[in-house]
Amino acid sequence: MATDRTALWAVPAAAALLLWPALWNGYPIVFADSGTYLSQAIEHYAGWDRPVFYSLFMLPLHATISVWPVIVAQALLAAWVLWLVAEALGLFAGAPGRVWGIAFVAGVGLLSACTWLPWLVCQLMPDLFTPLLVLAIWLLAWVPERLSPRQRVAMAALAGCMIATQMSSLPLACVLLALGAITSGARSGRLRPASVTIATGSAPPRLSAGRSWLLIVLPPALAVLGLCGVNLAAHKRFAISPFGNVFLLARVIYDGPGMAALRQDCPARQWCLCRFLDRFPANSDDFLWTEDSPLRRAGGPKVVSREAGAIITAALLADPLGEARAALGNGLEQLTRFASGDGLNAWPIQVSPVIERHFPPREQAEYAAARQQTGSLAMPPVLAFLHRIFGLTGILCCALLLPVAIRRRAACTGLLLTVLVALPLSAMITGSLSAPHDRYQARIMWLPPFVAALSTLCLRPQVSLRPRIPTRRPA
Repeated sequence: MATDRTALWAVPAAAALLLWPALWNGYPIVFADSGTYLSQAIEHYAGWDRPVFYSLFMLPLHATISVWPVIVAQALLAAWVLWLVAEALGLFAGAPGRVWGIAFVAGVGLLSACTWLPWLVCQLMPDLFTPLLVLAIWLLAWVPERLSPRQRVAMAALAGCMIATQMSSLPLACVLLALGAITSGARSGRLRPASVTIATGSAPPRLSAGRSWLLIVLPPALAVLGLCGVNLAAHKRFAISPFGNVFLLARVIYDGPGMAALRQDCPARQWCLCRFLDRFPANSDDFLWTEDSPLRRAGGPKVVSREAGAIITAALLADPLGEARAALGNGLEQLTRFASGDGLNAWPIQVSPVIERHFPPREQAEYAAARQQTGSLAMPPVLAFLHRIFGLTGILCCALLLPVAIRRRAACTGLLLTVLVALPLSAMITGSLSAPHDRYQARIMWLPPFVAALSTLCLRPQVSLRPRIPTRRPA
């Protein structure tokens, strides 16, 4: 197909445009968690707090030689998913492949200049997979008939892997997939991209109900089986997150009900945290990660996890409305926090030792000389402001385009709805399970402008990119 041939050069060209933050930094960007993600597969251990699947994804790419192939692979993956979304909307129909290839690369270039997307691509973190998962779910749940059989298999496997890299992705994926299943009219042929209908005269053939449901169920099922299998082998617990209740415990304590339950029940229950009631740090991050926190002094996360469920239950039974209000407040705060630049500081304790232990001297020198490690990497205020404007404008445009898409029965209806639901849903999940941080919401704020741009093209089929052929007037 012409679009397949165009993708062979357009996708790599677009991917190259997403790598500029790492080139400017002089090295792929790291975060505090990058050290754990690098070390797990290298040192053959499974941490209590993070799944191993992103670490396994990185290992064959860096091979303890260089981490540059990791972000190159992430850039290609991101560009490929963006290409599939545009193709599934029928935007490539009826126009020369070369024209659409150039338009696609230019559009990704605009995203690269005006959103947080390229910074996600260039970071050794699975944060990029959250927004890509949202797009993958739309492809699988709303328009699977517009993917080839190989693309459907690849996208289902990819979605399962992306879900397994972060615990917050599982509830996000389940709700969005359920939304796609409930609104099954998007897959029944009632919603069709107008551009495809004009170009071909008919909609693509529908998938059978069994295959459609398999594509919806398969990704979370693969993720759950993978997580449970790894945790059984590593921690002797067949569980999705054997020690994940520690994160919920920290949230409940610092929301208020958990601390009240500790103070009320400690005299009778003698939980291991009771000895440190007067020495709790100011915030949940310090409780979870500082070396001298009550969590560490009580025996560590694995020990505290044994009693976390009882403390959480006592807190919820004592003040369910208080915890509900706190969770809602955290989610609303997270929804408004999406400033670019979170985590661009150096991480000498968390990441540098891993690089020094496992990578060759040349890689160590390149890492040490990067802007981030020398303290000179920061988000320019103008760029941060541009990211915010593009994100908010994208949300507004998506909200305005949705009723138009519903009225015209366009395929972008599902895409607009998926993204508009994903924004508050992601904020509620991350805000309720963790302390609000800008990076959680910033990682999906590039989706609204991207989806708004594609939806505008999808809703205006009369605008053609086919070059005009001049006609000769008779003499």
